[in-house]
Amino acid sequence: MSDWWTERKQNQQLSNLESEMSYARQEASSLRSQLSRIQGSLQSRVESMSRAFDAFVELSDLRHETAGFVDAAELRRYATRVLSAMASSTELPEAGGPVARYWLSPATQALISLHASTPDEQAISAAMELDQRRTSIYLSLALAVLGQRHQVQNEWLDVAFGVPAADGTLTRVQRVLWTTAARGGFGADGLELVVKRLQSAASPDGGWLSRLENRGSSSRSSGPRLKETEQQDEAANRLSRIRNAVETILSNTEAREPDPDLNYPETRKTDSTPDDAKSSRRGAKSPADADNEPAEDSAAGMLRLLISEGSEPERETLARIAVLRARVSGAAEPAAQALDDSAGTVDALLTEDLSLSADPHLSTAALRVVGPLVLPAVETVAQTAELPGPSEVSIESGTQTITIRSDGPDQLELGKATSSLTASAGVMTIEQRATPIGLLVGGAVVAIGLGLLLHWFWIVVGLVVMAFGLNSYVKLRRAINVDKTRAAGEVANLNERCATAATALANYLNTTEARKAAITDDLATIRQQLTT
Repeated sequence: MSDWWTERKQNQQLSNLESEMSYARQEASSLRSQLSRIQGSLQSRVESMSRAFDAFVELSDLRHETAGFVDAAELRRYATRVLSAMASSTELPEAGGPVARYWLSPATQALISLHASTPDEQAISAAMELDQRRTSIYLSLALAVLGQRHQVQNEWLDVAFGVPAADGTLTRVQRVLWTTAARGGFGADGLELVVKRLQSAASPDGGWLSRLENRGSSSRSSGPRLKETEQQDEAANRLSRIRNAVETILSNTEAREPDPDLNYPETRKTDSTPDDAKSSRRGAKSPADADNEPAEDSAAGMLRLLISEGSEPERETLARIAVLRARVSGAAEPAAQALDDSAGTVDALLTEDLSLSADPHLSTAALRVVGPLVLPAVETVAQTAELPGPSEVSIESGTQTITIRSDGPDQLELGKATSSLTASAGVMTIEQRATPIGLLVGGAVVAIGLGLLLHWFWIVVGLVVMAFGLNSYVKLRRAINVDKTRAAGEVANLNERCATAATALANYLNTTEARKAAITDDLATIRQQLTT
């Protein structure tokens, strides 16, 4: 007894010890997991701090390099304040000293003189000599957003826009010039110049007709149609939808005036205080700048980018400083932005603009670009719609063909088709009768012959067999009646089809002149609106 009790206590102690060890293993595993997360977090923080420190060190070195460009940085702030002052009709800030070999210096003076309607040809010429493309972009966009589109010269716009790439890809600045022209920033002549450049890069077979057609709806009646006139009817409906799309786009009166959103955003104050200047040197935005930050794809946004990229010797340094500042602050690194970044292909951008019913300026400009490209296809659709209608049509009924004229179907062919449908309907064949008659006769023989001679049980058997025969005969008669009803329905349906086809053909022939007149009117309207 003592040994048993001792062994039981030992087993219980071992069980408790095993439970404690299991709990200890779980705690150790949890601690290892937590320690791993802490180590990972600490490692990530250390790496982040290391990257920030390295960026800070590099940033300090780069700031020494930019010490020689203090005047250029001040010029950029001055140019930005000049634009804001002009937009808000306030006094211009005091000008600093000129910066040698920097196109923005004479370009800003040229803009001031143009805005005052006293062009400084010497300043314009000096800026063009330093950087003709950037000066052309700057003057064109700045005058556009300041409401001075009448002063934008086509020579500047021609240089600013350049020639689209061979594959039809446009740069960001080309896209902004395009949208600015569409919104009335460069006047009618400037828009015409941009439209011609885009037409030279757009695909002639880019499916413009179907894309334009998707914006319209047809006014044609959708009555009974004939298979033989489906091609003409569909072409006439397409022509109607195209006309509706063109009229819908061009009838929007908003597109006839410059877009108010094109104007340069005004700020609450035009001159930076010392604190503002310090924050500008640190790369921070003042509250006024933050509230009036223009969209990147706008004319004002492109002007900001053009000014902020710096002079040629410092552009790479300024871009690197922006990346290092983001690393130091822990913010996401800014995406590199340049004038020549890809904005997409001409075809893709035209497709997008054509579908923009909420932006009439862009959709109207896109229609002007694709109009001459669409017109040949429209002429082809009109030719298809004007094809002469048939004098007769045909309807198939099984193996029979019925000729339909405007006064009705051919009666001989209709009679043959009707006879073919009804000839075999409702006719009871000998094979069909054999089963019910056989069951009735066999049941009678069993009931009378065997029942009377042998046993009354055979009478019951015979009656059951006769009942099966009678039921089979009733089902056969019902099937015959159903077949007759089906044949009669098919005949009625055939007559209705013939009558409908004859009516549709008569209407088609009777409205030939009206239909041709409508097609001619649609084509003339589309041609006029796409070529003016």
